[in-house]
Amino acid sequence: MNSILSIARRYRAFTIFFLDLLLVTLGVYFSYLLRFDGVIPQGRYEGFLWFLGAALLVTPAVFYIFKLYRLPFSFISLTDLPAIAKGVLVSVFIVGTALFLFRDAPQLEGFPRSVIFLYAILLFLFAGGLRFSKRIYWQFFKGNPEVLRLGRDEVLLPLTSKFLNGDKPKTVLVTGGAGYIGSVIVSYLLEAQFKVKVYDKMLFGRESLASLASSPNLEIIEGDILDQKTLERAIVGIDAVVHAAAIVGEAACAAQQDVAIRTNYLGAVNMAKLAKAYGIKRFIYFSTCSTYGKSENEDTVDERSPLRPVDFYGETKIYAERDILRLTDERFAPTMLRLSTVYGLSPRMRFDLVVNTFAKKAVKEGRIMIFGGGQWRPLIHVTDVARAVALVLQAPLATAGGKVFNVGGDEENYLISTLGELVEKLFPEVQVETLETATDQRSYKVAFSKIRRELGFTPEKTVKDGMEEIREALKEGKFTDTEDKKYYNHLV
Repeated sequence: MNSILSIARRYRAFTIFFLDLLLVTLGVYFSYLLRFDGVIPQGRYEGFLWFLGAALLVTPAVFYIFKLYRLPFSFISLTDLPAIAKGVLVSVFIVGTALFLFRDAPQLEGFPRSVIFLYAILLFLFAGGLRFSKRIYWQFFKGNPEVLRLGRDEVLLPLTSKFLNGDKPKTVLVTGGAGYIGSVIVSYLLEAQFKVKVYDKMLFGRESLASLASSPNLEIIEGDILDQKTLERAIVGIDAVVHAAAIVGEAACAAQQDVAIRTNYLGAVNMAKLAKAYGIKRFIYFSTCSTYGKSENEDTVDERSPLRPVDFYGETKIYAERDILRLTDERFAPTMLRLSTVYGLSPRMRFDLVVNTFAKKAVKEGRIMIFGGGQWRPLIHVTDVARAVALVLQAPLATAGGKVFNVGGDEENYLISTLGELVEKLFPEVQVETLETATDQRSYKVAFSKIRRELGFTPEKTVKDGMEEIREALKEGKFTDTEDKKYYNHLV
């Protein structure tokens, strides 16, 4: 039995393909039973077999075209229902059209067209049920937050467990811990005497963690956030999760939308559910202030303001925020951090962020271009993000849990044009050109009173500090080729 299950997991697409053939057969059979009150008349068997043959030929081919065999079995979500519905409708339409065209064939004489309608409903229920079966099983049968799975064994966690009573965490899992923000967080937490476990697919390599690798309090695991087995092994022994793994930025998300929705939404929600199932109460999710999109009348937005993203990246973050917050109860208290646009030096450097881009172009090209200039942006240094994470981890759950915080400072809201003026002051030799056309329509001025009031957080660094440190790093030759694609999320 175990060998059969192992083969089924290894060749999952083929397994689902053969199960689809079975479900198509059952769909045709039951649609006839429903049409003829539980008994297929003898004279209808030829029509039944023709219908079945056509459905078996057409349905798998259409499902393949609609990529239904590529759905991530462990991470399927309601956002995949439209694709399933389209695949079912197109396959039924083709089969129905074929039967209509050959309606004069003797075998199809008196073919009951209502069967096609019944079959469409049953096929959608069967195909959707098959693809949602693992999620249903996990949510309703394996989603008990008091149960911890260690290999094949299950251990019941007592309600007095440190995982459930809100004690300050000692061991933190940082997903995306080798990334631009993640690597700085890991370094900060290690200095703060946390034990840290990094989970990262190492898309940009391990160099960002090289200086920390010898720390006895650091464990590094290479794995994809969509790899359920590796993820389950990594989460054992964890007190808190900082979920930074994501496809970050509109350009990167637009370049690979399918990967972005699965990583930023499905993967994030699955990570939260896994943490809850394993009794981990503290969960920090990185969202973004770009979810506010374009604020009307230049009003300042706060955590209660409507979310109107104008980019796909912001949409993926909203989807994840909402579903993760729905998991909140007395045993799971996630915290949503809507980050300002980040800047500053990091072991895994990025030069595709507005402040970093301006500083790099000022040093390397002596010229920057500003498109529009009237857009508002809240900005925050990457080390201040790490400080905010540490504050959330150390705060009482009643203070930080189940809440959304904008992360930044009121004085760190900038017009893009103001950033250009700052460049002119810090780099007097640089030519700043402004074009009226704004290629990026996002504009949001954000209020940060909530995080200041409830967590005592205010940024320690300013954009001026960030530009100066990047300028010095470039002049010292710390980055030999600033155009290397590893510094740009959308190029890797």
